Amino acid sequence: MQQDPLAYAQELAAAGDHAGALRLARELEQQYAQEGPAGAVMLVWVRLCAARWLAVQEQPDRHAALAVLDGAEQVWRARAVQDSQLAQVLGAELMSLRAFVLRLLGRPADSLAAGEQALDFFADLAQTAPEVLSAVGHVPILLNRGAALADLGRTEESLAPLGEALDVLRAAGAGHREVEVELLVLRGTSLTLRGRFAEAEAAEAEAIALARIETGRAARHLLATALSNYATTLIRMRRLDEALAAVGEAMAVLRDVDGEPVTASQRRRWWLPLSTEAEALLALGRREDAARSARRAEPILREYAEQVPLLVAGSLATVCLLIGEAEDDPGYAAEALARLTELNDRYPGRYEYWWRRAGELVARLGG
Repeated sequence: MQQDPLAYAQELAAAGDHAGALRLARELEQQYAQEGPAGAVMLVWVRLCAARWLAVQEQPDRHAALAVLDGAEQVWRARAVQDSQLAQVLGAELMSLRAFVLRLLGRPADSLAAGEQALDFFADLAQTAPEVLSAVGHVPILLNRGAALADLGRTEESLAPLGEALDVLRAAGAGHREVEVELLVLRGTSLTLRGRFAEAEAAEAEAIALARIETGRAARHLLATALSNYATTLIRMRRLDEALAAVGEAMAVLRDVDGEPVTASQRRRWWLPLSTEAEALLALGRREDAARSARRAEPILREYAEQVPLLVAGSLATVCLLIGEAEDDPGYAAEALARLTELNDRYPGRYEYWWRRAGELVARLGG
């Protein structure tokens, strides 16, 4: 029996061959587009798969993923799809993916709106066709909702969907370890931003312990992120030597997984531990070392900002501030304050700590 080509494409993607999966998806897209209304439902499915693969491949292209989702939505709104039994299922998946991609493009408000539509579809399906829903089907939507709320500065609100997602995931049993780690990392970040450091430390320590068990590439990358975020919490608690140890381990994990960074996606994983290391070193009074780490992070973030400026705006502003503080550089201090003022106005509360710190630096340097 000949294997279903979309199922085969999904197998390729699951094995990490996103390029092969995308080639098959493009062929299927042409085929179903030529079939007109008869192929409309399958055309939406194929485009949803292609968008996901574009967003998560080794060299992600999230702008392309969003464009594919736009095309999927256009077909989804056609009568041929809306009159089908799969209209709501497709709508839920479409909006869930939109929420995910928009968040990774640095558009948290748009991500939140798409996620709310996805949750509405899931609520309707729970009433009309519960048999089509998996026990954890809405966990990604809750994850993206919590992350988007935190990015908008609504950190207290972000804790509820993240906690609900964790509860649902754990009630469903094993098999979703990486998602559980990501949820714990996000929860720890929100708790740190709320000043609830002991709770943040507990969440991040749990994330690290769970991630250590896993050996997959994605899980190891998550471990590096969890260690870096844990270091940030330790810095806020003034446990600076422990913070340096955590961020040093994060860098060791990245080297173990990727070697020295060569590709753009590999380099992008380094800005977080480098900038965190710079903050810890600066707090220890090791200004020259702090400047060295921050200046290693700076070109990575400026390169990343050329692709997704909204996503890394806060991180780039923070690195500018760290360089300004480490080197008493008024130019970097002014750039940091300008960037953080804009961010603080757009997302009240999310960047206030850094904005105040930048203002104090500019004042100290006579700006």
